[in-house]
Amino acid sequence: MQRMKVDFNYAMDAFVKGGLDDSALEKYREKSRMGLSRLLKLVDDGTAGFVNLPKQDTSDIKKFAKRLNGKFNDLILVGIGGSALGIETLCTALLPHGYNARSFAERGAFPRVWLADNVDPCKISAILDECNPEDTYIVVITKSGSTVETAANFNVIFEWLDKGTKDPKTHICAVTDPEDGTLRKIADNSGFATFSVPKNVGGRFSVLSPVGLLPAALLGMDIDKLLEGAGSITADKYEKIITLASIYMYFMDNGRNINVMMPYSSRLASMADWFCQLWGESLGKQFDINGNEVLFGTTPIKAVCVIDQHSQVQLFKEGPQDKIVTFIEVNKHERDKKIIAEYEDYKYLEGHSLGELFNIELLATEAALKNTGKPSMKISIDSIDEQTVGALFMLFQYIIPVVGLACDIDPFDQPGVEEGKNYAYGMLDKDGYADMKKKYEEIFVKRDDFIV
Repeated sequence: MQRMKVDFNYAMDAFVKGGLDDSALEKYREKSRMGLSRLLKLVDDGTAGFVNLPKQDTSDIKKFAKRLNGKFNDLILVGIGGSALGIETLCTALLPHGYNARSFAERGAFPRVWLADNVDPCKISAILDECNPEDTYIVVITKSGSTVETAANFNVIFEWLDKGTKDPKTHICAVTDPEDGTLRKIADNSGFATFSVPKNVGGRFSVLSPVGLLPAALLGMDIDKLLEGAGSITADKYEKIITLASIYMYFMDNGRNINVMMPYSSRLASMADWFCQLWGESLGKQFDINGNEVLFGTTPIKAVCVIDQHSQVQLFKEGPQDKIVTFIEVNKHERDKKIIAEYEDYKYLEGHSLGELFNIELLATEAALKNTGKPSMKISIDSIDEQTVGALFMLFQYIIPVVGLACDIDPFDQPGVEEGKNYAYGMLDKDGYADMKKKYEEIFVKRDDFIV
């Protein structure tokens, strides 16, 4: 049974002025095939490991999760960026709304979950205020082990744990590099439980590694179904991947500098956040692989409907011709509610359901955008579960490197992020970064008359 479909009618010039005609589609499909070929070569030589994650053995993760089940009331996940956004997506999509407010029994003896991502003292303090150290388990996630925000939050949380527990190491698991890095050294020396992120899997491509699978298993999700869904995305011989990559590249080349990810489900709101990191960090590059300055990339934007029909859609419909919108449609919404019209003025709602209204509004927005010549595409999934979430993860993890590699962009590095990190290390007086502190002080010059 096909659980996902891609509808690109309203990206074509048959319906939208400036869309693709058949010859343009074939031209960009050929370019996508080239990008895919380059990606698969990186897979074959061991450089790009995310493609092989659906084949991994999950038995150790499942055994570990089973041992911990029922032993802790709270789970604090410490990570940021690719070590947090995918996990947040899993929790938002697959745990019920208000999950943490449920009792231990109502949660099936699985823990409440807290994400210590940002170094916002109010957030971290509030998380610790809610938890009891003896009844809390910590999973700290950073492949390099040197991510400053994760290091800072982990130190704060470890102090709290050390003061409140008899044996803190039995409350901690580290997900990090298999051999190298600061966290690997700390974990091995301290006796923490550990799981490894494959060396050839980068942070933003790591949600289907132990980075995402371990927290998912600890929260009772079916991680094998997640991987099964991810593995299914190439069953159509890459047809969806090639088609979507082709359309994205066409509009990138034709002035559509904003890429809107617009799920019609609150459960997929964090998926849009995850997509924005994957798109922006993978494709936003000053230089191509040959060293030419290209200032490549388009800006990803999150929009969640129907909420954003009452905010951003006005801009999308009547604003500049600079956007391509990707809708995500959910055909069957769980726990759907029939609407009983209690008042005469609302009789038109009688007999319909909230889920039906959701999808009617998506169709209406598609039509409204089409009416002003704004292109869109729609990814439809039959429902939200581990399989379809896994499929969405892998779909975009393929598409974005295909786009990058087809355009001579390295989708697996992030030099712009590294520069800012290094300035921060310098200002924190980390060993080996004195030159970056000096460089920062030379660059960061401001005038008082420009501050009001």
